[in-house]
Amino acid sequence: MSDTLLPTMKSYRHVQIQLSFNSKEPIYQQIKAYIINEIMRGRLLPGALLPGSRVLAQQLKVNRNTIILAYDQLTAAGWLTSQYKSGTRVSDTMPADQKGPPGQEAPSKPSLHIPFRHVNISLSPSNPSGNYDIIFDDGRPDLKLIPATEISRECRRLLQPENQRQIFSNNSERGNELLLQEVNTMLNNDRGLAVTTENICITQGMQMALYLTAQTLLSPGDHIAVEHPGYQPAWQAFTIAGAELHYIPSGPDGIDLEQLEARCRITPLKALYVTPHHQYPTTATLSVEKRMELLALSRQYNFVIIEDDYDHEYHFHKHHIPLAGMEHADNVIYIGSVMHTLPISFVCGPAAFIQSLSAYRSVVNHEGDPILQQAMGNLMATGDIRRHIHNTRYVYMKRLELANSIIHSIFAGQAHYTPPQGGLAIWLQLHKLVEPAELLQKVRSAGMNLVNPLSYYNPQYDTVPGLRLGYASLDEPSIIKGLGKLAKVIQQL
Repeated sequence: MSDTLLPTMKSYRHVQIQLSFNSKEPIYQQIKAYIINEIMRGRLLPGALLPGSRVLAQQLKVNRNTIILAYDQLTAAGWLTSQYKSGTRVSDTMPADQKGPPGQEAPSKPSLHIPFRHVNISLSPSNPSGNYDIIFDDGRPDLKLIPATEISRECRRLLQPENQRQIFSNNSERGNELLLQEVNTMLNNDRGLAVTTENICITQGMQMALYLTAQTLLSPGDHIAVEHPGYQPAWQAFTIAGAELHYIPSGPDGIDLEQLEARCRITPLKALYVTPHHQYPTTATLSVEKRMELLALSRQYNFVIIEDDYDHEYHFHKHHIPLAGMEHADNVIYIGSVMHTLPISFVCGPAAFIQSLSAYRSVVNHEGDPILQQAMGNLMATGDIRRHIHNTRYVYMKRLELANSIIHSIFAGQAHYTPPQGGLAIWLQLHKLVEPAELLQKVRSAGMNLVNPLSYYNPQYDTVPGLRLGYASLDEPSIIKGLGKLAKVIQQL
C-alpha cells in the first residue's frame, strides 16, 4: 500500500468500531492497533469520522479516558486529526515511516482461488476530465436543445398519485406498451419497416441493445465481421459473448463488400455488424445499390446483419430507408434510438429472437425505467418528439454547413474530407502520418480535447488515423474557433 492515501470527501457519518479485547496488553494499545489496522486495510478511508470518545467508550464498555488516550496517541503519530467541533477523523495522509503498530505487519489480502470469467476492456472515457475550451466529442447532440421542460413536466405529471398506476400497468417484458406502439408506428411509417410490437424490445440505451443482441445471437466460437475502422464498444460486446472478430475495411463508400465476400468464402460468418446510414466513425452512407448487394450476400452466405442505425433521424439530404426496411431483409436485426439524447433505444427483429432477447433483458434490467418510458410514449403520441427532432435537424444542418465551409478553406492540403450526408460528426483523414499521443498532447495544450484516433481501430493498425470530430454539441462560434485551432495544431506536427 502506498504511503500516501488519496484524499476523499469528508464523511459526516461515524464509522462503526467493533473489537474484542484480550488480557495480554493494555486496552488503549488494542484500540490503537485496531484503528491503524483498519486504516491500512482500506476500511477507514481518509476523512472518515470516528465516534466521539464518550460514545465509543459506551459502545466498548471501557473508561472514556482510555479512548482519549488512544485517540491522543494516534493523533500525535499522524494517523488521526482532531479539530474543535469537527470531531476526530482519519488523516488524509499516512504517517511517514510508519507501517503500523510495533511488531504488527500490514495484513495481506487473501488471493481469490475461485475461477471466474476475466474481462479486460479499456474504452475511451465518455466524459473527458479536464477544463477544455473546446471539446470535439464523437458525435453527440447539443444537450441544451433537449426538450427538458416537456420531459420533466410529463414525468412530474406521471408521478402524481392519480397517474402512478398508469406507469406500472402498461409494462411488459419488452418495455412500456404505449412506447412500443409508438416505436412500431415510427418504424413502419417513417423508416419503411413492416413489423409489429412483437418484433420490438425497448432497452436502456444503445449499448444495452448491442450487449443483449450479442448475448442472444452469438455463442463462443462464432465468427462475426465488423467494419474497420469501427465502433469498439460493439466489438467488446461481441468479444464478451465469445465471438471471433474479423475486420472488414470501410472507406468513403462504406464497407468493402468484395473483401466481405472474400471473408465469407473462407469463414462461416454468423453475423455482420454494420452502420450503413452514417458509418461509424467515417460518416459514409452506404448507397442503395450496395445495400441491396449486402442483403444478397447475407442470404447467399447465411449470416445475420446487425444494423446499428444510431442517428437515423439526422440525415440532411436524400432519404435512405434502413436495410431492415428493404425487401429480403429477414436476416436483419435492427437497432436504433427513440431520441438521440436519451437512454431509450430498441432492438427490432424476428419475434422469436426478440422473445429470447427480452428474457435476457428481464434478467439484467427487470425494472427498466417505467416513468421515462411512459413519458416518452406520451410525448411521441402527442407529436412533441417529432417536432423536437424536426427543429434540431435544422440547427444541426446549419452547423454542419458551417463546418464544411471552414474545413474546405483551412484544411486544404492537410486532410482528405468528404462532407457527410448526415450524422452529428465529421471525419478528417490526415495526409501525413502522425503519432496520436503527440497529436492529443498538442491538442490538449491548446485547450481542446478530441477522441483518441486509435479508439476506432484494431490494435494492429499502423497507418494514418482519421479524426472524428463531433460538431453538433458546439455552437457556431465554438465550431469556428475549434476548427481554426485544430488546423494550427496539425500544421505544427
